[in-house]
Amino acid sequence: MRSASAHARRSPCRTAHDVHTRLATGAKTVILDSPPETTIELHDLPDGLTLRVEGSSRVQITDTTVRSEQRGPAIVITGAAHAQLFGHVRAHAYTTATVDAFDHTRVTAHNRAAVSAVDHAHIYAGENTTVYAYDHAAVHAHGDAQVHATDSTRIVLHGNAHAAAARGVTIFGPARGNVTVAAR
Repeated sequence: MRSASAHARRSPCRTAHDVHTRLATGAKTVILDSPPETTIELHDLPDGLTLRVEGSSRVQITDTTVRSEQRGPAIVITGAAHAQLFGHVRAHAYTTATVDAFDHTRVTAHNRAAVSAVDHAHIYAGENTTVYAYDHAAVHAHGDAQVHATDSTRIVLHGNAHAAAARGVTIFGPARGNVTVAAR
């Protein structure tokens, strides 16, 4: 028979209050699976935390602390989850997750994830991901990733990655010939 506390540690959080309660008990791994009609707002998550956002959850995560990748929280967005990231958040997106990355966020995207990168966001895209990049965002794409870019974005293309870019976008990499110039 499982104890109630063991069951609570394994059950997913559904609200921001659930997440904070779990963190207050010293949890190092938190799963968030909230209803899609609710947007969960989380701020300045602790170092060493693994946060897994799954299902059709909607979350806004803000991190105002600049820290090394090894120290910050590990955030994984998967399934049909939708995340908006602000500040200095670092995250990984898988399956069909959708991510809006603002400020100085960093996102590594896999499978069929879709990412919109704004401001100075950095995106590492592989497999069949789709990235929409604006402002001063930077995108490193490989596999069969598709990048749509405008403004002053920078793109590095590898492998079969393709880009549709407006004039003014800077493109580097061994696959820089895989570009279609789009009208602004």
